[in-house]
Amino acid sequence: MDAFRTDISVEPYSFFINHGSKLCLIGSCFAENVGGMLEQNKFSVMLNPFGILFNPFSIMNALERMLNNRPYTEDDLVFHEESWISFDHHGRFNGPDKEDVLAGINEELEAGRKQLLEANAVFITLGSAWVYEHEKHGVVANCHKVPNKQFTKRMLSHQECHLILRHIPQFLASHGISADVVFTLSPVRHWKDGPVQNSRSKATLLSALHAVVDEFESCHYFPAYELMMDDLRDYRFYTTDMLHPSPKATEYIWERFKQGFFGQETHIICSEVQAVIQASQHKPMDPESNSFQRFVKKQLNLVDGLEKKYPQLDLSKERAHFTKYKL
Repeated sequence: MDAFRTDISVEPYSFFINHGSKLCLIGSCFAENVGGMLEQNKFSVMLNPFGILFNPFSIMNALERMLNNRPYTEDDLVFHEESWISFDHHGRFNGPDKEDVLAGINEELEAGRKQLLEANAVFITLGSAWVYEHEKHGVVANCHKVPNKQFTKRMLSHQECHLILRHIPQFLASHGISADVVFTLSPVRHWKDGPVQNSRSKATLLSALHAVVDEFESCHYFPAYELMMDDLRDYRFYTTDMLHPSPKATEYIWERFKQGFFGQETHIICSEVQAVIQASQHKPMDPESNSFQRFVKKQLNLVDGLEKKYPQLDLSKERAHFTKYKL
């Protein structure tokens, strides 16, 4: 143990992910952070097709809607404060045009369904065991600032969380999906619930998900929560709200994620991809200079070489960037 911190090592898992893997990430902010890192490194990722979700019930509902191929209809939407909303979705889907909102929701539902059916790994990030039940629509994923009097707030019991979470690997298997399921617990504290109730919520989720991990060989746990709470237990690793991990903390957890899930070749590919991406962010002083034209030619050759060596990579964005400067 280090004299100034508690080091938590992450041992390699029983399976690795690579650039040929089909990955699905669903849930709380951690899913967004790690999913964003995976996307930056050119992995095939389906990231929160319903938007950020916090509670187990809403996550299971999203999986069921996608895999049972049940698109949303006008009857599923509610008009509130000049916007059409879905209580199953994050606010990023809201909008004044009902048809546009439905189209956006169902487009992502179908894309999520296709990725799930081919998934090699599904990452589920739980945020809270607290749920809000609407008087007409039942448990919601997001209240969308609808008046509180229309909701009843309660905490899911350990038994409820356990039943929901253990249904996930069974439900995936029933659709012929042999993906590994990795559960994580978001380290973001839900402070509006109060410190004690937030701790109760996290403890309930931890207890339930570990019961599932112990039961199913295909289920695993990644210790994002422990890395933040026990390894990086210092407010310098938080943003100014003192609740969310800082970019430095997210980067640290990402390194531990790579340590657990990446093989040697995947580490090498990521390094090579990042070099090209960083080069594409270079702003030339004189695009027509001989030195910059040599730079462009070199980068295009690197892109060609990477895509030839690793056919699963898509560097079309970087290729387009360099091509626009080529004389």
